[in-house]
Amino acid sequence: MQGKISVVLLLLCCVVIVSCKKDTTYRQALPPQNYKGTVYEYLRSQPGNFKNVLQAIDKSGLGKMLTNDSVTLFAPTDQSLDAALGNYNVYRQTIHQPAVTLNDIDSSSWRSILGNYLFTGNWRSEDFAGQDGKTMVSAALRVMDLRLVQRTASGAAGLGSEVVRISHMNGSRFIKFWVSAFATTSDVHASNGMVFILEPAHVVGFNTFVAKVSEYQNLYSEQKTFADGAAALANGTITLWNFYPKKLKAIDAATVETEMANRIADKYAMRLTVHADNTVMVTAAPASPAQQIQNNGACFFDPAASLFNLNYTYTDVSGKVYQVTEVIRYNAIREQ
Repeated sequence: MQGKISVVLLLLCCVVIVSCKKDTTYRQALPPQNYKGTVYEYLRSQPGNFKNVLQAIDKSGLGKMLTNDSVTLFAPTDQSLDAALGNYNVYRQTIHQPAVTLNDIDSSSWRSILGNYLFTGNWRSEDFAGQDGKTMVSAALRVMDLRLVQRTASGAAGLGSEVVRISHMNGSRFIKFWVSAFATTSDVHASNGMVFILEPAHVVGFNTFVAKVSEYQNLYSEQKTFADGAAALANGTITLWNFYPKKLKAIDAATVETEMANRIADKYAMRLTVHADNTVMVTAAPASPAQQIQNNGACFFDPAASLFNLNYTYTDVSGKVYQVTEVIRYNAIREQ
């Protein structure tokens, strides 16, 4: 009897040790077999998962990058896309608008949405390891956080399998404000890059889908950005604004419209046109009461940091001239 008890106790100890051990499935598993075609061809080879996604990619114009460039794609599935489209149609129902299909959505919106899943270069899971992972700028010119993390297992944090997490930072350095998705399949090697397949529970768009498909978009348009600036008068009076929310509305492929300085209450508006070299021309919006505005120093869009750096002057309707220095950020490091 004593011997049997010892055996049982030994088995229980083994179970406890195994249950407490971290799941290193990712590290122990062999990477998926290389796919001989391009990233685009890989998606096309799996119509059960990516038929609608590929259709949206074709509309967006990103298909050329998936075929010709060295890229890494975090591929949402059709299930994720269908969920986003369903949410949008529920919203349209509340405003008494008819339902739409994938084909009804403008190509500019698809590029703005799907571009956040695509990155230049060939990146593997191991490249996102470490406490801080990697911060990268997407093809949609937004700063995204990518890192290798361990998921929860049986309610215990840090004991699950290692997966890559992609996060839209929502303008905050605090993870609790990010919108994230996890890769269920990683490191699919295509001839021109890498594919990570996202979990079906992810909803395409990182919570921006409805806003992005409701109106025309370009690479610089955004529902909410954050501006830091100063406006100085000749008499030395200075007005400051910090983490000031601004919408950048797309006008054409290279132009967005937003308010002058912090003058939204006066309906003062300006347009920012980005040239091929990323320099920016500042002009007055047609409906703005204040029409005198011009560049007053370096004005440019920084794609690596995802921000506008602006120096301009404007004259208000009373004749006062303001010299403005302003930075408009898509991802602001701010306290919440």
